[in-house]
Amino acid sequence: MSELQNIKLTKRTYNFSNIPDTLNEEFSEFIIEPPNINDIFNIYNKMFYDIPKTGKFSHKDILIKSIKYAGLPINPKKEELKELKEQLDDLKEDLDSIEEEHDFFKNGSVIQVRNNEQLNYYMQSGRKRKINSTAAFQIIKKRAGKKEISNKDFSIPLDSQAIAGIRVGPPINNAEDLNIDILTINRFDDRSIDD
Repeated sequence: MSELQNIKLTKRTYNFSNIPDTLNEEFSEFIIEPPNINDIFNIYNKMFYDIPKTGKFSHKDILIKSIKYAGLPINPKKEELKELKEQLDDLKEDLDSIEEEHDFFKNGSVIQVRNNEQLNYYMQSGRKRKINSTAAFQIIKKRAGKKEISNKDFSIPLDSQAIAGIRVGPPINNAEDLNIDILTINRFDDRSIDD
């Protein structure tokens, strides 16, 4: 076995004032700077195809974290679709605001169930509107310039089956109901009314 030998180590220390010039040229200080955003994106772009699509530390993982933090980006097609839907709604409202006409009975006329003077309907926008108000009936006659004519002579008598075939409009329960707009009349859901 070999004998142990003592080795003498010497250490040379320098203070800031007596650093030799040669040491300065040979020694460089290494300071790690944290990466900035450009560095991060450069690394991401270089490693883009090396990053797995799914799983931990994947493109999907980056996407999920980004959406949680920043929210979903605005889809320009969704915005365009919303604008087109608003235009469609405006056009539908314009169309529904056009007064319609029945094929046989003019708007402003009153039809009556034959042999029942109490069951009268006002024709407006091609629909029958049940008249439930005597005051409203008198206003209809006055507007038609037939105030002096009897109710029976003013109304057009029809069989109940013929009246049932006419689309239903909102009922007239008082005089103010005569002034509702055409849009409301045309959009009235006639499935909710039974005569």
